[in-house]
Amino acid sequence: MIYSNFDILDKPWWKLPFDERNNEFLIKQSLYFKQLIKDSINQNDKILWDGYVILHREKYLLECVSTENNIDYKKLEIILVKSWFFDIFIQEKDRRVARKIRNLHSVIKKIFPSIFFPELSINEFTPKLAINIHKEIGKGIIENVGEYRKKLTMAAEDNFIYMSPGLIEESMNKLFKSTREKFEKEELELEEVVKYGACFFSKFLLIHPFMNGNGRVARILLSYILSKYTIVPLSLYSGMKTRDIYLQCLREAQWYKKSNEPSALARYILECIYKTLYNICVVMDIDIKY
Repeated sequence: MIYSNFDILDKPWWKLPFDERNNEFLIKQSLYFKQLIKDSINQNDKILWDGYVILHREKYLLECVSTENNIDYKKLEIILVKSWFFDIFIQEKDRRVARKIRNLHSVIKKIFPSIFFPELSINEFTPKLAINIHKEIGKGIIENVGEYRKKLTMAAEDNFIYMSPGLIEESMNKLFKSTREKFEKEELELEEVVKYGACFFSKFLLIHPFMNGNGRVARILLSYILSKYTIVPLSLYSGMKTRDIYLQCLREAQWYKKSNEPSALARYILECIYKTLYNICVVMDIDIKY
């Protein structure tokens, strides 16, 4: 179900005219940044690196709730550190967002105890993993949490009906089996990994196995299979402009183009990997030589 026999879009429609970075550059630099980061992590700077871990996770959480409420870093800290405050003093709508944030924070800490290229078992990459993630992120906020949907549902912003409920279980089994088989290879090139990741991500969201929370589950699963190559969980957008690009790439991968090739989505994911690794080098003052 997932494959790599397509080209990553080398000249994306969202690229600025003066941006000359092609796929080869992004791949080469991402691998270079990865090695720099691995060489720079040491116990002498543990406090600094621990601080970056907190910063990275908080940025990811803010990204995941960016369309729901006016949550900033200060409010996020209150939600994570002083959860009793939100449970007692705010309205139900805001309490729901607070629960969503705490649930997601708990999941990413559990699945990614280290954000730095963790060695995660591909044998555990199964539909059960997706179900367990859904149970955690939906605790107290999603009905029928951890259960495949039993009703037809449409995309929120598009005139499109997701996969029939009767096909979900079989499709999930096939998708995860196919993904495990690809990632069981000893060493995959980053280009292949990105292509497989784009395929998995778009197909999972096309199946849309749950009534709610599919995007959050899909992004954690994508980070799982990319974990050897980037900081996790991987940030996919920051702000409305990049979110719109992300959504359009996803549409093109699923149904808006006859070919249904995730070429643009693969390029977008590759750019996210590059930006994530580059940003950590800048923030942690790692010397980059060109």
